[in-house]
Amino acid sequence: MQSTARRVWGRFLLWVGMALALGCGSPSGAPSVSKRARAGHLAPGGFLREAPPESFEAGDSERGRALVAELECNRCHAGTGRPAPKLDQDCVGCHEQIATDKFNARSSKLAQWKPHVMPYRDVPSLNGLGARLRPAWVRDYLLHPHDLRPNLAQTMPRLALSREQARDLATYLTRGADSGSAPVAVTADPSQVAHGRELLAQRGCAGCHQLSGVGARPADDQPAPRTLSLAPDLRHVRERSEPAAIARWLLDPSQVKPDAAMPNLGLSTADARDLAAFLSFGELAALPPPPTFTRLPVLGRRVGFAEVDQQVFSVTCRHCHTNPDLAGGDGGPGNSGGFGFKPRKIDFSSYRGIQSGGVDARGERVSLFAPTGEGVPRLVAALLARHREAAGSESSEVRGMPLGLPALSAQQIQLVETWVAQGRPL
Repeated sequence: MQSTARRVWGRFLLWVGMALALGCGSPSGAPSVSKRARAGHLAPGGFLREAPPESFEAGDSERGRALVAELECNRCHAGTGRPAPKLDQDCVGCHEQIATDKFNARSSKLAQWKPHVMPYRDVPSLNGLGARLRPAWVRDYLLHPHDLRPNLAQTMPRLALSREQARDLATYLTRGADSGSAPVAVTADPSQVAHGRELLAQRGCAGCHQLSGVGARPADDQPAPRTLSLAPDLRHVRERSEPAAIARWLLDPSQVKPDAAMPNLGLSTADARDLAAFLSFGELAALPPPPTFTRLPVLGRRVGFAEVDQQVFSVTCRHCHTNPDLAGGDGGPGNSGGFGFKPRKIDFSSYRGIQSGGVDARGERVSLFAPTGEGVPRLVAALLARHREAAGSESSEVRGMPLGLPALSAQQIQLVETWVAQGRPL
């Protein structure tokens, strides 16, 4: 049991998403879907209408099914078509057991783990995906994930997928697209769009959802229900779903997705149609530019390993890059491999482990401090890249870290960069 506890401790902050990729991110690169969405065409009056994704040509569903198994998507998501994993490989299940004091470990360890896992208990299931989402959107989202749920701490990680693999995955995940109900005809009729805008306020949609460009969820002193973390920003609905699919969902979410967190609002067909019309065709104010990350200069004082380890490495990096001998035989996806990726043997559990670096795709040993094409130590570049990814920029050279989790603070990155610049003193 002790070895199971160590494995959970080594992985309890595994990134929650379709699957987890390894490697690092980069300070530069091509714009992601979120940035391209912001570049959509402007309607009269300076309002932005986001366009649906490009057309979709179905891929190989069987290859997609094999990829779901290879990437171990069931470790985070229900609805993959794969059986539930064992507890020590069930990322979200372990989080839930720790959070509810059901995990069989020493109480002192539970108290230590619990504050860290609380934000990482909710992950959307993939049930009914074909009746809800456009396959083209699923494909593009797998290639270029962006933040859909403002109240969810983690986001979908950026995977190392080819476009063909993403298409095959999207084909498999959206199989069985027929909802079994007659479609609701949703149009851009101005009166229906206007009525839908009124219904948005009357039905209290902002109590759970943000709708960027119309209004955010009102602040209050009451704690939000846990299911609120899964409520997406409704701005993205027009990209994700066909208008008729939105209307079907609004009429009865559980008929489309049996485990839907959204309740049945008791809408009439006409009201569901008009709400779907606004969500699909209504004008939204353009998004403000993302905040600019300010990189702090290196510190003038000495920064030793103990300080940077306490503030950064042991807090974030070690959960997925650790010594397998200390973690029950599994050093996490960034060390021992997993989720479809080869072992990288990156170990943040000790000074010696960090100094030893990792291995590249060819199995050759590489340093974590080797400069990137921009001359930035690779470790520092990965931390900076996470901020740029959140703002819509990606790179194929390195991947932003921590993958799928909030970026480190400017002060944390400053500590790491200072330590590296000073020659990585012990």
